[in-house]
Amino acid sequence: MNRRWMILGGTGLGLATGFGIWTWFSRRKVTLEDLPNPEPAPAAPPPASAPPPPKAEGVKAVPPKSSIREGLIKDPTVRESPEDAIARGTGLVWRKPQLAEVVTPDKWLAVRPLSEPGFAARAGTGVDVTDAVLREVVGDRELAPGPVVFAIRGAASDRQINPFASGHRLTVVPPDHLNFCCTIGIWDPETKQLSTYAASTVPNRTAIVSSALGVQAANMLLPGVFDYVPGSHSNYKKYGFPFSIIGALRQNGAGGGAGALKVLRATTPSGMQGASVSTTTDDNIHCAETPLLEPYDRFSSEGCLVVAGRYTPQEGHTGPWARFLKDGKFKGRAKVTVILANSTQLPVV
Repeated sequence: MNRRWMILGGTGLGLATGFGIWTWFSRRKVTLEDLPNPEPAPAAPPPASAPPPPKAEGVKAVPPKSSIREGLIKDPTVRESPEDAIARGTGLVWRKPQLAEVVTPDKWLAVRPLSEPGFAARAGTGVDVTDAVLREVVGDRELAPGPVVFAIRGAASDRQINPFASGHRLTVVPPDHLNFCCTIGIWDPETKQLSTYAASTVPNRTAIVSSALGVQAANMLLPGVFDYVPGSHSNYKKYGFPFSIIGALRQNGAGGGAGALKVLRATTPSGMQGASVSTTTDDNIHCAETPLLEPYDRFSSEGCLVVAGRYTPQEGHTGPWARFLKDGKFKGRAKVTVILANSTQLPVV
């Protein structure tokens, strides 16, 4: 009897407990569903944009602070017509804005190639540059220790770079103040080996016109044998370009150099014909592309000797200019002998 009641009591207790749980759950569910939806949180206000920086009064826009001008420098062995150069440069920014007013296309196109002394008559003929030829040009002049720089005005190779060899054949080309019609090279008197690079030894057309119109002087160094000093070329900060061209050879560098040299000074917009004789102390040797390269020109020179290629702090030295510096071994040297000769001084082959 007691056992039966215990079983029934336990069953009843279980049913009561289950009924209570079901009732609580039902009430809980209804309570949650009946709650009102919460109000959406207000959207966060957009952050206030910073006001634009105030514009500096009187500050003019300047070209990018680099000498790189895409599409302006082509293969230096390919010659470009003056008309094509005008078309290519149209619309590009002038590095010296005052030149845009005076170097008009008609004056720029009027510049004539060098015809004297004898470049036109010998055009297309070949000349060889060898150890023996350069020793003949130098004569009894004492050479500075180390490799020698030689420059041949009005003679070019069909290659940008010719590595060290016992000699190189060049073709006589009248310098037109636009294309790379000259050759600059390294001569090692000890090994009797020479290398050559596309170059120019004359001022560009823009420089000639601006010199004749009194804007800035343009020079053409006369042939001779000189001592230059390793250093840097120009400081372009005043033009908005925060670097100098390092690795250059300076005519009047610290510790000596060639000093003042005789040059022809451009006095007519038509070219160097009839130019007056003057002197200069700043006709250095540097890469052909500089921050002041103007739109129509393929090399930058108001009288310096230039090797195809360029230098920027981001890229370093590039093109034939980089190989020229490597072969020349200028670093740490006190002086470097530089030979400049017209191609008409060399024996025709």
